[in-house]
Amino acid sequence: MKIQEACLPCLVSLGVRCAALIPAASRPAFYRDFFHTLANVDFDQPAPLAIGLLYRLIKQKAKTGDPYASLRKQVNTQVAAEIPALIRRIRSAVDPFAEALRLAALANSFDFNPLHQPDFTQMLQDFQHVLLGSYSAFKETDTFQQDLIRAQTVLVLGDNFGEVMIDRLLLEQIRILNPKLQLYYAVRGCPVVNDVIAADARQAGIERWATIISSGDDTPGTLIARTGAEFQTVYRQADVLISKGQANFECLIDQPDKNRYFLLKVKCAVLAEHTGLPSGTLACIHAPVQL
Repeated sequence: MKIQEACLPCLVSLGVRCAALIPAASRPAFYRDFFHTLANVDFDQPAPLAIGLLYRLIKQKAKTGDPYASLRKQVNTQVAAEIPALIRRIRSAVDPFAEALRLAALANSFDFNPLHQPDFTQMLQDFQHVLLGSYSAFKETDTFQQDLIRAQTVLVLGDNFGEVMIDRLLLEQIRILNPKLQLYYAVRGCPVVNDVIAADARQAGIERWATIISSGDDTPGTLIARTGAEFQTVYRQADVLISKGQANFECLIDQPDKNRYFLLKVKCAVLAEHTGLPSGTLACIHAPVQL
């Protein structure tokens, strides 16, 4: 999915908002380098590639490997406090897999990308409010279950910190469906914006249910050509790909060689137009192999 013209204001806004992480005296030089980098972006590539390049510059100018390090730990800890109640909710559900699937999509609301003007207190309140309401299972649920039961290898692409704490609940249900499954959970190669890294996955206890692997790249999305050798080996072996979040969707929707399930919240007008779903929708989008 190529960068759209409507993406450009968001890319500029990302730089302006992230400039707050940089000492004021260094910002003019940062903006010069930022706009030079943006001007040389390949517009035939997905927007997450541009975001990765820009964020690399932000980390360099801010002189830190992870501007979100303290927030990362805080959010993971607070979301983890919700897990016991969510486990009880799933286990008491008529269809535990369908419930875990819905929660995994809802967890994509935990997004601290500065473009979304994040407010964690509001995110938690909204999350809990949705849980109080009633909702139907995704129409793709039955097909999804059958594909997982038949699969030998499944690769899950994580998206954000905080969200990863709830992803483990879906992994548990997948493991119950198919105990012999080779199940992998992929994280970013290093910190980029608010994306999930190996430390987050370990904090969530992901390794109890799946093998944690790195994408080997700092793009906030999964561009196969930029990923590492281990990731590419698992990707080739995977019968089913479960992709979390908008950035992974943008990078992989045009990869027809895999049976893909995209779990995400539609967060912008560009994605709403591409999917035909209103902004704010929790979605499970099935994109089967196209030979």
